[in-house]
Amino acid sequence: MSAPVQVGPSVSGGERVPSLTGRESELLTRVANGESYRQLATRWGVQEITVRTTGVRVLRKLGANNITHAVFLAIQAGLLDPTRRHGDHAGFAAHRYRGEEPCEACWEGERAYRRALRAARKTRTS
Repeated sequence: MSAPVQVGPSVSGGERVPSLTGRESELLTRVANGESYRQLATRWGVQEITVRTTGVRVLRKLGANNITHAVFLAIQAGLLDPTRRHGDHAGFAAHRYRGEEPCEACWEGERAYRRALRAARKTRTS
């Protein structure tokens, strides 16, 4: 692997932190939360090879051997917060309470919850 691209000051004051695009950061976050490249391709509406290409760019920028190693290095560099994995919080309501925009997984859960409520109301009134 080539040396990582070093951009910007490190959170810890050591080596410089690589600069990742939004898509590259999203890939790392979603992989850290257990999504596969195939699932990401479906989510993004692209072919799996496109997701793999994005993954290769992340590996090169971080100097990682594989995507698991890239997640580890991203946590070390402060690019990913290991304490904020999805599933570690109460969901949609917790985001709103903190004044945050809910993550996509929480929005999906909220939509499913609202659909179920509507369906239950329809069956009660029928």
